[in-house]
Amino acid sequence: MKKMHEDSDQLIKDYKVLCKSRNQQVGMLSGGNIQKVVVAREFSAEPVLIIADQPTRGIDVGATEFIRKKLVELSRAGAAVLLVSADLNEVMELSDSLIIMYNGGIAAYFEDTTSLTDTVMGEYMLGLKQQSDEEVRRVQHGE
Repeated sequence: MKKMHEDSDQLIKDYKVLCKSRNQQVGMLSGGNIQKVVVAREFSAEPVLIIADQPTRGIDVGATEFIRKKLVELSRAGAAVLLVSADLNEVMELSDSLIIMYNGGIAAYFEDTTSLTDTVMGEYMLGLKQQSDEEVRRVQHGE
């Protein structure tokens, strides 16, 4: 029990969860702090796959930076990270490769994002450009 309390206190501190104590009900926290609790729970479980859907929406700048750093650390440690975000800066900062979807389908796949610009991304996001079927198929495993 002592170890569980110590771990809880450390996660509250690391993720900057604003609460009265570890005993406060999660449902009584603000939306941003609830999100921090969920992220702390998921990231601390040593996941092999993370599907992060809008992981930093509604939280403060400090916690956003911490979560982004943790996503990169988990990825570098071997976890597969699927990031779904409307925040283009977040996408560009955290992604090694990128799939852009438009109208329910894959519009483009970029295996390397180092030279990708906001303008090029925007063209695919708005449906102004579409990669060929052959280019898009590269996203499939083994091809």
